[in-house]
Amino acid sequence: MSPETIISILLSVPIGVIGGLYSGLIVTKYARFSDLRNQLLRIIRKIQFIATTGNSMKIWNDEDVPNIILVQSDLYFLQHREAGHSVGRLCSEIMEANRLARSGRINIDDYSERHRRWQHEGRKLKPRMQTIFSLWPNL
Repeated sequence: MSPETIISILLSVPIGVIGGLYSGLIVTKYARFSDLRNQLLRIIRKIQFIATTGNSMKIWNDEDVPNIILVQSDLYFLQHREAGHSVGRLCSEIMEANRLARSGRINIDDYSERHRRWQHEGRKLKPRMQTIFSLWPNL
């Protein structure tokens, strides 16, 4: 084996290991963000509602809505500030809409449209790519 081959092998092994570790870090960060987005969507989709007599509605399975704040704080910790801000605004909207619906101040069609929009906004959350590709892991 020539000296050039040995040097080439000795140089390529550490570069390959470092590249593999960095790729794993990127995948882990993105998977963590995706998991938080899925938690948010699960909380929203769990909310069930029907129209009752008069103008009021019955809403159930919304006991996890306050946990959206935990998703928001995790996004802030992971440095996805814009997504964290969007999730906080979404949590406020959901809690306000639930309060209005229970008191009969919005109808089933309006609530249904809001519910659909919340899911759409949750699905379109995007990670901060600078954070994803950063060398400093916040996992």
